[in-house]
Amino acid sequence: MSDLLCLLQQFEPGTDGHEEANEWFYSVFIWILVTIPILFAFVLAAVRKKSKTERPHVTDMTWNLDVNENELPVLVHAYHKWSIGDRVIEAQVEKLREECTGRVDTFSLDIEANPDAVGKFPTLGEKCVALFVDGNLVWQAQGVHDHASILKEIGGWISTEQKAAGSGETAPPD
Repeated sequence: MSDLLCLLQQFEPGTDGHEEANEWFYSVFIWILVTIPILFAFVLAAVRKKSKTERPHVTDMTWNLDVNENELPVLVHAYHKWSIGDRVIEAQVEKLREECTGRVDTFSLDIEANPDAVGKFPTLGEKCVALFVDGNLVWQAQGVHDHASILKEIGGWISTEQKAAGSGETAPPD
C-alpha cells in the first residue's frame, strides 16, 4: 500500500517526500484555481451568445416585402461584418427595437451580400441607419449614434399618434 501511495505521489520509496508532496499539492491547486474561472468564462460567453436574439435581416430578395410593403416604418442598419463601429450601432438599434416594439420594424442589411438593395439607395453605406416609410427613404444617419439620439430624430415618423391618425405622409408631423 505504501509503495502504491509513493508511486501515485511520485516519490521514491524510503525518502521523506513531504516537500515533494507540498509542491505537487500546490501546483495542482494553482492549476485548479486558474482553470475553473477560465472555463466558467467560456461557458458564460456561450450561454450569452446562445440567448442573444438576432435581429432579422433584409436581403435583396426580401427588400420589397420587408421594407416597401411594410405597414410600419422600417429602420434599416446597413453594416459590414468586419466593422467594429457597425457592431456598436447594432447594439443601439437593438435597444431601439426593444423600446419601440410595435411602432417600428428594424432590420439589418449586409452591404457586401446585398448589392442590389444598396444600389437602389447609394447613400446606404458603412455605419448607416436609415428609416423608410412606405418604401421611401425619409431619414438616414451616418456614423455612430446612441439610441436616444436616433429615437429623437425619427420620433415624428414612429409616434403612436401618427399611426392612429392613419396619415400617409412621409414627412414628420410638426
